[in-house]
Amino acid sequence: MKFGLILPIQSQHEPLDVLIDEIIEEAVAAEAAGFDACFLPEFHQAHGGAIVSPHLIGAAILRATTRLRFGAAVLAAPLHHPVRLAEELIMLDWMSKGRVIAGLGIGHQVPDFRAYGVDRDARGAITEELLDIMTKCFSGEAFEHAGKHFDVAATITPRPYSQPRPPIWMGAHSRAGLERAARWSDLWLSDPQRDVATCGRLADHYRAHATRLGRATAVGLFREAWIDDDADACRRSWGQHALAIHRLYYNVGVYRKVFEPWVDEVRDRAAFTFDRLAPSRFLYGSGSDILTTVDEWKSLTGCEYMALRMRHPGGPGHSATLEAIARFGREVIAPLHGSHAN
Repeated sequence: MKFGLILPIQSQHEPLDVLIDEIIEEAVAAEAAGFDACFLPEFHQAHGGAIVSPHLIGAAILRATTRLRFGAAVLAAPLHHPVRLAEELIMLDWMSKGRVIAGLGIGHQVPDFRAYGVDRDARGAITEELLDIMTKCFSGEAFEHAGKHFDVAATITPRPYSQPRPPIWMGAHSRAGLERAARWSDLWLSDPQRDVATCGRLADHYRAHATRLGRATAVGLFREAWIDDDADACRRSWGQHALAIHRLYYNVGVYRKVFEPWVDEVRDRAAFTFDRLAPSRFLYGSGSDILTTVDEWKSLTGCEYMALRMRHPGGPGHSATLEAIARFGREVIAPLHGSHAN
C-alpha cells in the first residue's frame, strides 16, 4: 500500500502567501515520513480566495523535494486546452525527472464552466478529445486533429522525460466516467464522498471494463485522515473540520441519492453528522486503528493507493498537521513497508 497526501488549498486562519509556504513545508515533511506523492485539488471562485493553479504550486513542491511525486487530484480537464496542458506536464516531468502525475477529471461546478466559457453538458466529450490530443502531443510526432471541440495541428517537443508519458490518474464515479478511466488512465481515484463499499462496486466496474480492453488497472481511494492517540481524540480536534468540508460538498450537490440513499433525510446541518459520514469515509484513530482499517478497505476495494487529506481550512493548523504527518509515517507507513509491504 502506498500513501499520498492531499494538501489544503485554503485556510481560515492564514493568508494565502503563508499557506503556500506551509503546504510546501508539509510536502517536504510528507516525503520524510515516507509518503509517495502529494496532490492539490483544482477549485475556482472560492469565498475568500484559494489556490487556483495546482501545477504552479506543484512546481515549487517538486523543487523542494527529491523523491516525492506531485499531481492534481484532480484537474477539471475541460477547462484546459490539451496542448497547453500537455506542455505544462512535460515541463514538470523534465524539471522533476519523472515525478509528475497527470490527474484528470471532467469537472462539475457550474460556475467554473461559466467562468471559462465551456459547455458543461459536453464535458465528457471534451475530456475524451483532450485525452486523445494529449496522447498525440506526448508522442513528439507531427499530428493533426479536427474534432468537434478542438482543431489542432502541431508537433509538440520535447517528448516527456517519462516514457511513453507521465502516468494518468482519473477521478470518476459515473458508469461513463469509470469506462473512460479504464480506457485512458493508469489509476482510477475514487472521490471522497463515496463510502468504501460503494467504491468497491465502482472499482469492480472499472476493472471489468479495463479487462475487456486488455488494459492494466490500479485503484486509489481519496479519504479524509487524521492520527492521534485514539478515535475520540481525532474526533475532538479534527472531526468537525473534516465534516465541514463534506457539508460544503452536500451543498453543491455532490452527495447523490444513487450512491447515498439517506441523502433525502438530510434537511439541515444537524442531520449531516459525523456519525453519518465518518464510517467508510474517514480514516482516523491511533496507528493501530488505522492499520486495521487500511486492511479492511483494501479487502473491500482492492485498492493499492490511498490519497489522504489531513488538513482542512478550519484546522487543525500547520504545526499539528506536521506532527500528524510524521506520526502517520512512523505508526502506519513504516510498519506496513517494514513488515508486510506490498
